[in-house]
Amino acid sequence: MRTLIVGAGVAGLTLAALLRQRGERPVIIERAADFAHSGYNIALYPLGSRVLHGLGLHQRFLDVSVPGRYYRLGNSHGHIAHHFDFGPLAERYGPIQGLRRSELLEVLAAGLGGVPIRFGTTATRFEDRGATVRVAFNDGSSSDFDLVVGADGMHSETRKAILSEREYAYWESGWGCWVAWTPADLLPAETMAEYWGAGALVGLYPVKDALGVVLAGPKTALQKDGRSGFAAQARKQFGTVGGPVPAVLDAVEQTSNPFFWDLHDCRAHQWAKGRIVLLGDAAAGFLPTAGVGASMAMLSASALADELSRTDAAHVEYALRLYVRRNKQRVEAAQDNSRKLGRLMFVESLPLAWGRDQLMRFYTLDQALKQIVEVMEGSI
Repeated sequence: MRTLIVGAGVAGLTLAALLRQRGERPVIIERAADFAHSGYNIALYPLGSRVLHGLGLHQRFLDVSVPGRYYRLGNSHGHIAHHFDFGPLAERYGPIQGLRRSELLEVLAAGLGGVPIRFGTTATRFEDRGATVRVAFNDGSSSDFDLVVGADGMHSETRKAILSEREYAYWESGWGCWVAWTPADLLPAETMAEYWGAGALVGLYPVKDALGVVLAGPKTALQKDGRSGFAAQARKQFGTVGGPVPAVLDAVEQTSNPFFWDLHDCRAHQWAKGRIVLLGDAAAGFLPTAGVGASMAMLSASALADELSRTDAAHVEYALRLYVRRNKQRVEAAQDNSRKLGRLMFVESLPLAWGRDQLMRFYTLDQALKQIVEVMEGSI
C-alpha cells in the first residue's frame, strides 16, 4: 500500500515504524529542515511507551529517559500542599518517564529501517481521485497514494485542507507559558513539581540530567508585564518560602528567547475523509496539563497501524472508519481530562485559588487522572 505520512513528529514516526516493521515503506514528509528545534520535555505514560516493546525500542527509550514517580503540588503561597506517588500506577501499568522530545523522535527514527524522512517538504494540494489521492508537494512534484495520514500537529495543514472551519474547534485556556531548562539538582530524583498560584504557575519536570521548567500565566498579563515583570510578580507570590521556584524564575529570565507556548488545544469533529485520515495532535491536540498528549498520539498510531494491517488498498476507507470508531472516544476522554486539570490549574482569582488549594488537599491521583486511568484500563 502506498502511504504518505505528513509530519515526522511522535504520531507520524510511531506509525511509520509500525508500518516499516511489517515490510511497508511509507513516504514521510516533514515541514522542518531537521530535528534541531524539536521542542522541550515530554512525559510518556505506558499508554504510549508500551508500543515501543513491539518495536524493540523500549530499552533504548528507558536509556534516554528518567522515571517520574513523585509529584509535588505547591499552593498559591509556595508551600507544598500535596504529594502524589505514581508508584502504584507504575506497578499496574508501567512507569511514567520524562525525556526530551528530540530524544523520543530519535528513538522512533531508529525503527524506520532506512526509510528516509523528506525534511523541508510540505503537501500543497490533495486531490481525491476515488481509488487514490494525488498529492502535490512544495518542490513542484506530485504522487499518487492509497492513503494519506495527516500527522502534522496542532495547527495541521492537512486538517485545514480536508475539513471546514465548522468541523474542528480550538479550546482556549487564555494562558501561555515560557519554557526553559535548569540543572536537575533542584529536585530530588524521580520528582516532578508544580506550584499553582493565583494568576501564575511554575512547573518542573525531570529529563536526563536536567529539568524542563515553565512559568505560566494569563496571556494578557504575560504580554503586559513581559518576562521580567511577570517573573517579579511570581517571585512575590511563590518566592518567599525558598525551594526551587526562584531558580526557575531566574532561568526563564536569563534564557535568550525562551520558547513561548500558547496553551490551547484542538479537536476535530471528523477524523477521516475518504482516504485521508488525521492522527495525533492533528485529530485531537492536547493541553500539557496532564502530560498525556504524546502517549495518546502513540496509542492512536498503534490503533491505526493495527487496522491497516487487516486491509488492502481497495478497502482503506473501511479500515479508517474502524480506527475512528475504536479510538476517537478514548482520545477525547483523555483530552477532557487535560481540560479539567487546566480549569483547576489556570485560576486567576485569589479566592478561587484558595478554594482550589483546599480542594486539592483531598484530591487523589485516581481522581486527578480519572479518564486517563479508564483509558489505560480499556474501560473507554
